[in-house]
Amino acid sequence: MKRIMKSAVVAGVATLALCGPFVWAGTGAQQPAKQAEVELPPAVAKAVQANAPNAEIDKLTVEKEAGIALYDIEFKAGRGEIEVAADGTVMDVATIVALKDIPKPAAEAIRKAAAGATIGQVERSEVRAEVKVVAGKGAIVKVVPPREIYEAELVQGEKRGEVQVAPDGKIVEGPKWGSAEANAKEEAEEKEEAEEKEAKEEAKPAAVDLKVLPPAVLAAFQASYPHAVIKGASKEAEKGVTYYEVESVDGKTSRDLLYSADGKAVEIEETIDPATLPPAVVQALAKAYPGYKILRAEAMTKGTQKLFELQIQVGGKAAGVTVDPAGKILK
Repeated sequence: MKRIMKSAVVAGVATLALCGPFVWAGTGAQQPAKQAEVELPPAVAKAVQANAPNAEIDKLTVEKEAGIALYDIEFKAGRGEIEVAADGTVMDVATIVALKDIPKPAAEAIRKAAAGATIGQVERSEVRAEVKVVAGKGAIVKVVPPREIYEAELVQGEKRGEVQVAPDGKIVEGPKWGSAEANAKEEAEEKEEAEEKEAKEEAKPAAVDLKVLPPAVLAAFQASYPHAVIKGASKEAEKGVTYYEVESVDGKTSRDLLYSADGKAVEIEETIDPATLPPAVVQALAKAYPGYKILRAEAMTKGTQKLFELQIQVGGKAAGVTVDPAGKILK
């Protein structure tokens, strides 16, 4: 789930040129054009510039963990990579180092784990923050002081592996071995397990302060969805008008609604069974993305307009697609 970028120097510029499809590894939209531009959130661009000035970006992956968007950026010329949350929080900074330059206990642990295999690239990873589920919602938690991890690539014939160790030589993870194909399959399975775990966490009841919702809004929601569990409630202003958002889970359906103060639902977004998509949508997807597989489907209703926001998989890559009921692909 990578998107390959044209070489772009990060020098305070938030708009970056892409070569190939813009891949969003989570719910959301994409621009599937051959030549496209992706605009990083200003906070993300600022964090990248501060930590890797003038570095050339090679690859960029955008993922969601517990509902929080994370930008994983790999640099060219051995500059390593960085992971930044949408709000600009630096989660992890990885730099390429020589085995001889890392703490002796860590180097010895890597050599022992390699067991005669060739030791390839070694990275020093500085974990500055982590995503944790707090009260049923994803939250960014700072790691103080930052945690160091050394990760080494291992090569033995056709096998590829990796091992992660702490500065004191303690094995954090691995060594994990397998072919490139097996490793890719394992990564996909791990991601699927993580998504299932996240879905279960989201389904757990959590304490929500409903006082933020006007009585008319709460009454309207409860009348329309009597069996739903409210997972979050908040208010927001748009062009001088205050709206109230209700996040909920109703059985296997996740549903987010936006209400006006009088209790009128102005926007509804909910997960749906892909089998219920209109034939025109299915036909349009089959034509544009041969061999696609739907990972997640959501229906969004805003006023009289209805759209379908889909996360699909094509050729091993995830992509976000927005389609109208007539089958017109919008994003």
